[in-house]
Amino acid sequence: MKTKYTAIIGMEIHVELKTKSKMFCACKNDPDHGSPNTNICPVCLAHPGTLPVPNAGAICDIVKIATALGCKIATESKFDRKHYFYPDLPKAYQISQFDEPVGEHGKIELNLIGTKNHRDSAIIGITRVHMEEDTAKLTHAPAGVGVIPVQAGIQGSPEQVRGDKTFSFVDFNRAGVPLVEIVSDPDVQSGIEAKAYCQELQTIFRYLGVSNADMEKGQMRCEANISVQETGKFVDEDGVIKPIGDYKLNNKVEVKNINSFRAVEKAIDFEIKRQTEIIEKDETWPQQTRGWSDDKGETVMQRIKETSADYRYFPEPDIPPFNPQKIAGDIVLPELPTQKRARFHTEYGFSYADSAILATDPYWAAYAEDVYSDLVEWLHSLPVSVPPSGTTPGKPENKKTTSEILDNKKSALAKLTGNWLTSKLMGAMAERKIDIRILKLSPENFSELLALFYTNRVNSTNATKILNEMLDANTDIDPTHIMEEKGYGQMSDEGALGAVVDEVIKSYPEQVSKFKAGKEPLLQFLKGMVMKTTEGNADPVVAEKLLREKMK
Repeated sequence: MKTKYTAIIGMEIHVELKTKSKMFCACKNDPDHGSPNTNICPVCLAHPGTLPVPNAGAICDIVKIATALGCKIATESKFDRKHYFYPDLPKAYQISQFDEPVGEHGKIELNLIGTKNHRDSAIIGITRVHMEEDTAKLTHAPAGVGVIPVQAGIQGSPEQVRGDKTFSFVDFNRAGVPLVEIVSDPDVQSGIEAKAYCQELQTIFRYLGVSNADMEKGQMRCEANISVQETGKFVDEDGVIKPIGDYKLNNKVEVKNINSFRAVEKAIDFEIKRQTEIIEKDETWPQQTRGWSDDKGETVMQRIKETSADYRYFPEPDIPPFNPQKIAGDIVLPELPTQKRARFHTEYGFSYADSAILATDPYWAAYAEDVYSDLVEWLHSLPVSVPPSGTTPGKPENKKTTSEILDNKKSALAKLTGNWLTSKLMGAMAERKIDIRILKLSPENFSELLALFYTNRVNSTNATKILNEMLDANTDIDPTHIMEEKGYGQMSDEGALGAVVDEVIKSYPEQVSKFKAGKEPLLQFLKGMVMKTTEGNADPVVAEKLLREKMK
């Protein structure tokens, strides 16, 4: 059944570049500096007589971004003045780009399988990629709050900032920071797609090394332009929505103040619902800007939306036109996320889901590759006394070449590595709030732990204990040392384990009798008692084998 309405969504993404200096002056690019108004100069404060000088490194970065997004790079580009009056703009205009951006006409391909979206994939066109300067940071103090914290940028005595008035304080550390804006075609169709699009852009920025793109720090900001139209009453001509016949298009609404990927999805879904309800009432709305309120779970009115004419764009007279490609030179892109995900699946055998998780962050991707390679080396060097669970006796792993191990065990090793990385390690790190960038557990020692588990030297329970001790240590620790020191090694010797099995059989005669009478599930109970007696150290495969033999 076709839906009666269609949501048309275009995204505007802003990302701060992590160049050493600001966009048009030599001030340090450090907007999160603890002290306000310290990384500033006459240029970023717009003092009379100052002239902006473009940052060549920032231009190189934007060319890199545009190239990664498949854009056509302009042979001639220019800066423009975008006028509006607000306290965060010391010049009363922003140096931006209007009709000659650095890059145009690119695209991003999204894999949406497993996201509960109505389509499994989407191609989101990139309208343009352009450069501009960031604005200052405003801190507002609502009436009646009393003394404002010093870190908000307050200067003066407490008496000067008390009272029932509303204060706005400006920190110019962020003014002039290089900012790249990526504008999409109206190809996004849902909140889920918008979230996936923003997440993919963040990953690309990080792979390129141009920005950390942390949304919680304001390094990446997402805005959505949303309009709901009657299905079949419009056409999309090269990214421009045009009405069919006498149909009048509904106005678009720009939603700002979206500070997380989860909020991107929720804000868009709410706005689609809100506009649909207005249409059902046979009402209209003006073109406007709304803000997303996490507390209320809804969009709220901010102002009537300006048009490009309101900004009175004109070419920046103090900066001549330039050739971005000539400034950037030959751009060599790293392996991008889409390519890495595909290679992780084909080369290592990781599942599509594990490949997607591991390739989300370049640090995690590098860690995963090192772990996988080291694991194969460990299996080549470690003897195997007992076949791994679920396998049949055969040529020991340490007698095989590394290529034989990869050929024969690729699927098993990928499943083992992927599961322990994405579930156990990431989960344990999340509990401890450890970022991959500061992880002290080396890939070599983590892969050694996986090898100990794979070769049945330690069971899953004790391997998890060892992992936790490795993460809680202040240094990189050898898992074999922990296993031997704490006695976590798995009991596989049939002589020693046989005595434990005999004791369990003797202690539970009723269960043994019922098992012999055909109640097969009781074997798991008896095996559990063996595991409990050995404090989880018994090899469950050997324990089950001995129980069956001794209860014949």
